[in-house]
Amino acid sequence: MSTADAPDRTRIWIYLTAAVLLVVFALIGLLTFDEIHRNNEATAKAQQLHSNLLAAGLPAPEPDVIASALGDDGGSVCQDPDAAHIKAKYQAALSNGASGPGQRPVIGSKEAAEAVGQAIAVYCPQHLADYRAHLDTLHLDDTTK
Repeated sequence: MSTADAPDRTRIWIYLTAAVLLVVFALIGLLTFDEIHRNNEATAKAQQLHSNLLAAGLPAPEPDVIASALGDDGGSVCQDPDAAHIKAKYQAALSNGASGPGQRPVIGSKEAAEAVGQAIAVYCPQHLADYRAHLDTLHLDDTTK
């Protein structure tokens, strides 16, 4: 049986199925292209942060680790560092590691604060001045040497 012998109704279903499959494959291609573009941007920013950390004399994870953690938008680092809950999160990180009544503030590490500052400078530089102003309120010192 050739297509000439097929009824018109059968040919319409074949054309519709082919058109739907073409649209689905085009959408998959566009979404894949967008994801690859985001991955390239995340890798470029991660490489820049890695270089900045090394230039500042700070330990730096591999760029692929940075890219997977911060993505292309900085992740939680860039969620308004001047917000009260973000400040509280950073201050809680500067503690003795205990929880509950045993938790005590400690002198924070300048290196850790500088590493976060480098990340903010790369991923969301518009928040850097607020972050630096917040650092002035903390007691930081060389604690990791």
